Amino acid sequence: MNLDFFEKQLLIDNFSEKLQKKIFDTNCLVIGGGGIAHPLLTYLVSTGFGNISIADGDKVELSNLHRQYHFNASDLNKRKAEVLKEKFKNEYEFIDIKSINKFLEEKDLFELIEHHDLIFDASDNFQTRYISNDVCHEHKKPLISGAAEGMLGIVAAFNFKEDSPCYECLFPRNYDLNENTCQNSGITPSVLGIIGSFMASIALKIIADNAFRSSVMRINLSDLSISQPKLKKDVLCKICGENKG
Repeated sequence: MNLDFFEKQLLIDNFSEKLQKKIFDTNCLVIGGGGIAHPLLTYLVSTGFGNISIADGDKVELSNLHRQYHFNASDLNKRKAEVLKEKFKNEYEFIDIKSINKFLEEKDLFELIEHHDLIFDASDNFQTRYISNDVCHEHKKPLISGAAEGMLGIVAAFNFKEDSPCYECLFPRNYDLNENTCQNSGITPSVLGIIGSFMASIALKIIADNAFRSSVMRINLSDLSISQPKLKKDVLCKICGENKG
């Protein structure tokens, strides 16, 4: 890693070469290669995260191109994770980036989590988010989760080294959750950019300050509002509550 590449970033107060190297050495797992992953990966790599694995079993479709901006027409029908790996490798020689060309199941994440320091859930379904939450909670690994629908977005970060609420406290599994995705409810690209940027910024804060607090942020572009409701532990939560396990 050539520190000259990060010259302007190193001018920021308290942003030392030691911190830059710590960022570089952090192993990141990004689950999902869709709309949130594109800005997330852009800012992770440009901040200096040098070891990244991307997991997605999907292929590039024409309807992806208006918001998944690292893809173009020549990538149609190719594996998303593989395309992203090659594009970032070509642009940033200093990174070690790997592709996992499959949709992760729980057993896959159990195998991968031992080798990663930060887990980013940029998937588009509750099943994957619950798996990420379960495994990260069990292994006490930081989880940063992002989701979007229409002009709405949510970013949640969980520090499981503390007695923290978890994703299921926000969205209990036994609720009748409406599984809306951009396939049936639409999406505006700018909300994805905001979510991905916040997720990358949270990652930087975690590396700079290991004592970060779990939090949730809601973005509504219809009225240009951002709110931070209090994240509360559900005592009945099956993952982190009194009746867990």
